[in-house]
Amino acid sequence: MTSIIAHRGFAAKYPENTMLAFQKALACGADGIELDVQMTKDGVPVICHDEDISRTSNGVGYLKDYTYAELCRLNFAHTFKGIWKKIPTLEEYATWVKETALITNIELKTNIFTYDGLVPRVSEIISRHGLESRTIYSSFNHETIREIKRRQPEIPCGFLTDCRL
Repeated sequence: MTSIIAHRGFAAKYPENTMLAFQKALACGADGIELDVQMTKDGVPVICHDEDISRTSNGVGYLKDYTYAELCRLNFAHTFKGIWKKIPTLEEYATWVKETALITNIELKTNIFTYDGLVPRVSEIISRHGLESRTIYSSFNHETIREIKRRQPEIPCGFLTDCRL
């Protein structure tokens, strides 16, 4: 069986890792969404690829140094003329995706910063929304994969690497 997994949503035409990109991927027939999760200074799991938000928003610096409220004042679609999008939370995404048939590949962005408490928060959100059977976890950090497997052993995990094994 072949599945179409939209990397950061429909990022070729819409602002990556935004609810708009996820909604457009679903509308175009994607079977799943790949997204990236990090944590704000005040402990909110949010969806963003880069640790430094300079490329993906009109802000500068590391995502981890911002509160969620501060990030909400930034435009995460600044490179798209006439579009303004806030950073989505994993909670917001989970609330939306549970009403679809999409699978979700959550990349836990812990290869540069470890984000104390990220895994328990993400695990709790996925469980509370009943998404265990439609979730895959991945990370470049093998300790993160070990931690998520201890918490949710039934959920498939993938270890990411940027070198040849």
